[in-house]
Amino acid sequence: MKPPFFVRALAAVFFCTCSYFAPSARSGDLSGSSQKVSAQPPESGTLSIPGPLRSFLRMAAISQKISPEEVAPLLARNVFQLGYEGRQPRRSPTEFLLLLIRYVQQARELSALAGPEGVIRVSNCEEARPLLRVLGYRTRTDCGQPNIFLQTDDPQRAFLTLDSGFPLPQLEQSLRDAQTFTYPFANTRVPALLADSDWSRKGIAKDWDLLDALLHDPALARFYYALARMDSETQVALSQTQALKKMIPFAATLDFYGTHIRIRSGRVLVPGVI
Repeated sequence: MKPPFFVRALAAVFFCTCSYFAPSARSGDLSGSSQKVSAQPPESGTLSIPGPLRSFLRMAAISQKISPEEVAPLLARNVFQLGYEGRQPRRSPTEFLLLLIRYVQQARELSALAGPEGVIRVSNCEEARPLLRVLGYRTRTDCGQPNIFLQTDDPQRAFLTLDSGFPLPQLEQSLRDAQTFTYPFANTRVPALLADSDWSRKGIAKDWDLLDALLHDPALARFYYALARMDSETQVALSQTQALKKMIPFAATLDFYGTHIRIRSGRVLVPGVI
């Protein structure tokens, strides 16, 4: 009797990359009879997020209550589920994804203003001008006057400023009272599968760091989400090979069926397949 379709699909996805695991791989044995794969989790990396995590989660439509380990997988899920519309090959980014990409760029500009200390500090009108330019605002009257208020200068940037929760009213009040405005804006690092250099070395994200790669490549985002849901030993086996890049085209199948299969001691275990 033939195995069910999903079993055959799983076998095809994993066995199509067998030759990339080890030269001796045969009949589902990915490492030969003498090799073992450690069950320890793969060497972890980090995902670098510009600015406060709270603002990023807000823009990425991710709950504020999740753990740091969940950030990268849920970001990847939202990118491929919410970030594109239409059918291949003419899929186009949604407004959600465009706003998120613009926010990341704006946050990086704010991080540059925050400097090594990770704090945005504005003590006078001259110092406020670069910050207001990034935020998409300008002062309508002379700075330091009791009647000063901020006016939109760049609508796209101004929308991101408000939507991400930047404390614009406090900045406006500080300028009005001629007081120093301070706002912590240090970059955030959360756990990720492999480091940026590992993804680049495997030829997956050559020109981007992991954050940009996930935001601009829906197939990679879906593959990352699928990989994050696999057990640690399977992750180890996959991350130690050159198979990652070869498996990205099968991201949809892995996302749907990937948790049903395991790699144990170098051997692919597929339900229903002996």
